[in-house]
Amino acid sequence: MARRAHAPRTPDIDLPEPLEPISALAADGDRDGVVLAGADQSNRDLTGLRLTASRLADCDLHGARLAGALLAECELDRVEASALDLVGARLRDVTFSRCRIGELRAHDVEMVRVAVRGSRLGYVNLRDAAVTDLRFEQCAIADLDVGAASLERVAFDDCSIERLHTAHAELRDVDLSGASTGVIGDVGHLRGTVITSAQLVTLAPLLAEHLGITVRDGG
Repeated sequence: MARRAHAPRTPDIDLPEPLEPISALAADGDRDGVVLAGADQSNRDLTGLRLTASRLADCDLHGARLAGALLAECELDRVEASALDLVGARLRDVTFSRCRIGELRAHDVEMVRVAVRGSRLGYVNLRDAAVTDLRFEQCAIADLDVGAASLERVAFDDCSIERLHTAHAELRDVDLSGASTGVIGDVGHLRGTVITSAQLVTLAPLLAEHLGITVRDGG
């Protein structure tokens, strides 16, 4: 029987009411207790933004640059972007719900207590990221790259991952048992994951090849 991984802790978000409506965000801005709804923030430079105890809803963030930003105790609902830059950002107690993101550039990101729910994600680049307590629920992910990342307490519930890349990643309590997985590269770096027996059967030929095992049936 597969060992159960320690479950990720859920985001702790307590938004003030009422939130202050705003019409736009700005680079290096410091916003607390605001709501941005139905806004087009595409291609905006939001580098260094500090957003706390706030909500974004029905926003277009295509091409937005949030490199080095801080998002804490935030809810992002129905956010859309064909490309979104979160390189080097810090996310703490954040939820993404019903989002559509084609390319999420999040290498070197720091995540603590983040949940992604009911979302469709294309290429997710988490290379060199430091992630603790991350849960995906009912998400479709085309390509997930966690190469050289540190992941602890990460879970996938009712998700699909077409391609997973784990080269040189450090994984602890990463539960893949709730995901349908397609191509998994770098099987030698799956230490610290939990998988189902069916997933193990699928991975067996790759694991044998990685370990230099020759499988021969019959004479």
